[in-house]
Formats: sequence, structure tokens, C-alpha cells
Amino acid sequence: MKKNLLTGMLAASAALFVACSSEKDYYDPNGAVAQKEAQYEFAFTKRYGKIAPDQDWGFGTASSVKAVRGVDANANEWGTYVNVPDPLTDAQIQVVSKWFREHKTPEGIAVNWSDFFAQQVSSVNESDNENYVEGNGHGHMDYLTCGENNEHIYNFNNGTCSVNGNVCYALDPDESKDMNNRKLYHSDRIQYMVNSSTSKFGYHNSLDSKDYDDYVIIPGDMIDPSVAGMYFVGFDYQANGQNANQQVKLDGYYNDWIIKITPGIYKGAYRIIAEDLGDTDDFDFNDVVFDVVFRDVTIITLQAVGGTMPLYIQVEDEKKEVHELFGVSSSTMVNTGSVSKAPVIFRLPLPSSNPSSNSSSKNHADVQILVNDGTAVYYLKADCGKAPQKILVPTTYEWTKERESIDTKYPAFAEWVSNKDAKWIK
Repeated sequence: MKKNLLTGMLAASAALFVACSSEKDYYDPNGAVAQKEAQYEFAFTKRYGKIAPDQDWGFGTASSVKAVRGVDANANEWGTYVNVPDPLTDAQIQVVSKWFREHKTPEGIAVNWSDFFAQQVSSVNESDNENYVEGNGHGHMDYLTCGENNEHIYNFNNGTCSVNGNVCYALDPDESKDMNNRKLYHSDRIQYMVNSSTSKFGYHNSLDSKDYDDYVIIPGDMIDPSVAGMYFVGFDYQANGQNANQQVKLDGYYNDWIIKITPGIYKGAYRIIAEDLGDTDDFDFNDVVFDVVFRDVTIITLQAVGGTMPLYIQVEDEKKEVHELFGVSSSTMVNTGSVSKAPVIFRLPLPSSNPSSNSSSKNHADVQILVNDGTAVYYLKADCGKAPQKILVPTTYEWTKERESIDTKYPAFAEWVSNKDAKWIK
């Protein structure tokens, strides 16, 4: 919520402290945080009444989850741990290909995902494409790459992706079956990239042996309602060889190769919602909203930022500032009002500081939220029986809009405050 921007020498020194310190970033030289917490506690109990002594704000009953093995790139395992996107329909392929074919030099967006699916849409190298011309040179888009290190998106070669007929997309709900008999399969031209990057996309041109990054990312909402909520990457082909037959100029149309990208949303995740104490009587719990799942690392999906102070998600000694992850200033709120952006997926270490944690069980309470209000640096808390500064909820929880109190959207919230067994999220 409102939130004080860094000013003056004290603010600068506080920012430096956050940037340079490691484990104990907490910094409250004048007791300002304690005063904020007292005001917050008073306002919370005044509004919602007495807090149940055993109310753990979700962190006690649902916070411990199994840390599973590292991500398996084999398609026959995907549906056991991650939500696999459906294959594109012929109609969707046609409407997307047509849009890219008809829109010259479109303005795209950026997305920030460490884990994502890539699916083939179309290319002018495919003979079933109406723009296909035999020998037009586009077949020399040898392979697609992603990230600053030009990592190969496996199986995406020569303008297409080979069909995989063994994609596990989900599990049969009958848990009496063994795992192999629960797997459900379909065919698709798809690949899953893990611990990778969407910071850049490109292709290698075998015609001149050069790498190019002539691409644009277009949200499906700009294209057609049938592909709303999806994201598409289009490439404009060029070649710059020494001979005339090795030279192709960019034409501004990014339809030479089109793929769909989808963020990797892991099963078994929980959502954390928080108040940063910028206002002590706000209670919209959208100052930061993110999902957490523990695998070989801690995987965070940042969903929204409704606060306007520097705020960090931290595990162990590693932390990420949430506004920077969205590519905005600390005064900009994202996905709680007027500014909309794709979620951000990133990775942090597995937590180990909690004495109750071990190699097979990690606790969401170990995922810290650090705030810098310009005069103090502090962690948000969820102490049992006290006013929560963060809450653990299922990923089905829909966060509030700006200045919309949590009890306005969820009227049973007040009942849950005094009774941890009450059902407040529909």
C-alpha cells in the first residue's frame, strides 16, 4: 500500500544495508517497526475481533510439503508435477498465424520465466503453411534458442518441432492405481525448459552460420479471444552471408517461425499473500502475492505487487526485489489495478534454517519477505495468535484489487480469524 519512497542519507544507508548484509537484514534503529506492528495489531483486532490463540494463518497445517526430485525433462513425467498446456487447435494455429502475417512491426512485451513450455505454432518452412515457398531459405532457421546464453530449445529445428506422442499431461484421479497406470498421454509438438530464461529468444541460421534475435512476444489477448491468456513468440528471418543467395532482409513480419510459450506452474504449490505495514489499517493483503513450491530448489511464481516500497522475497542469503522482477519502479503496483503483467517465475535455494526442516520436508515459513520502508528494514511475520502480516492460502485464492479489503472479497475472513477451522475461501 502507500508507501514511503527512499529519501535522504538515512534511506540510502538503509538500502545499502539491505544490499550488502546477509542473514540478519533486520534493521530498526529507532524502534519504528515495533511501533508499526503495535498499531497494526490494534487496528486488526479492532476490525476483526479476538484472534484464536491457535490461529497459525495457514503456516502450521499446510506449510510442510515434500521436496521432490529434480525436474525431469522427459515428457512422460511432466504431468506428474507440472500443469501441461493443451495442444493448440487448428483454429487457434490459424488465427495466430494470420495475426502475425498481417501485423507489421508489432510492439511486444517481455516475460520473465525460469521454467516454461514451448509449443510449435507454425512457420513458413512448413509445407502446409499458405505462405510456404519451396526454396525460400527460411528452412535455414536451424534451431531456436532462449536466454542470454542462447540455450537450444530442444527438438525445435528447421522451422518446426518433432511430434512427441508420449506427453504425460495429467494423472487419473484414481489414486488406487499405481503411478504408471495413472498417467494420461497425448501427442504434441512441445518441449519443457527448466532453470532457463525468457529474457531473449533467437535462432541459429545455418545459411550464414550466425545467430539472430529478431523476435517479438505477443500476448494472446491482443490477437483473439480464442487465445486470450496465452503468449506467442514470432521471428523475422534474415541472412547476411557473403553471396547474394545468402542474403535475406528483414521484412518486419514476425511470422517466419511462431511458437507458444507457457509458464511452468507446479503442482503442490501454495500461495503467500502479505501486508508490508506501509499502512497499518489497510488489510487488502496484496502488497505481494506469490506461489511457492519446493523441488530441487525453491520455485517462486510472483503473481502481484500492490505495495510501493522495496520488498524482497528471500530464502537463506539470496533475495529478489519484486518490482525489479516485474521491470517496474518501486512506486508501481502490478496486477492489482491498472498495470497488468505476466507472472514472473524464478528460483531460490531450498530453505534449511528452520530446525524442523529436513532434506525431505521444507516449510513455507522459511520463505521470508523483507521490506525496506526508508527508515527501517524488517521481515514480515505470521506469529501464532497475533495479527498476520502474511498468510498462506491455496493457489486457487484470488487476491484483492487495490484498496479492497480482504473481508470485502471474503466475508468469512473475520470468522476464520477467531476459528482456524472455519472455511473462508470458496
